[in-house]
Amino acid sequence: MSVLLCLGAFILLQNFMSGGSTRQGIIGGKDSAPHSHPFMVYILDYETGNTCDGFLVNENFVVTAAHCNGKIVAFLGVHSTKGLHIRNSVFVKGIPHPKYNSSTYENDIMLLKLCKPATFSKTVMPVALPATENESFGHNCLVMGWGCQTFCNEFPSEILQEVNVTISKTKNCTAPDIICSEGFKGPGKGDSGGPLVCGDVAHGVVSSNYKNGKDYVSRYVRLTYHIKWIQSIINGNHQGCRK
Repeated sequence: MSVLLCLGAFILLQNFMSGGSTRQGIIGGKDSAPHSHPFMVYILDYETGNTCDGFLVNENFVVTAAHCNGKIVAFLGVHSTKGLHIRNSVFVKGIPHPKYNSSTYENDIMLLKLCKPATFSKTVMPVALPATENESFGHNCLVMGWGCQTFCNEFPSEILQEVNVTISKTKNCTAPDIICSEGFKGPGKGDSGGPLVCGDVAHGVVSSNYKNGKDYVSRYVRLTYHIKWIQSIINGNHQGCRK
């Protein structure tokens, strides 16, 4: 099983990606219309250069994967990562799930508290979360991100990508806190922490994938399973911002 963070040092994003053609991210996907997903957040670990995705859920918090934790900053309102500079980012405080297991990726979910609250606009808006633990959703969902175009190592995409995926049940995807999709379309490296959106509601967090025969199975953390924990953090009193 592999997690889907991507090594994309900030210098590489500026220099490597500035020349030549743009590589697609989200395997089998297409360019998103500019700012059609204003809840998307681009996450950079400024110490390691790893990149992840996340999604805005209110003016103070972003949801992402716990394995993306580190010395990270968040970029809001991004469509293209070309020319991004850290001075345009927001520092965050990472709050990983207390039962996150870095060996098995159980409870691979984290909230980021923004040090500066988001200002909502046409390019920055939150996505809805499930209202209850029992909220159901359809089998056709959308996943998006700035990750790589294959399951192997590739350069990340400059332009936000999206692809439709179909929710499936495999023998390794029966845990109540996990959602899976299967096939050659879905999230790639660099898409960790991004949302699985079904209808207009985020129901999953991109976590990891593994090979199942000729296909790949993508695993998402089920948000309904963690909604009480998420709400407890959002409604809690978290003093300070930086770690």
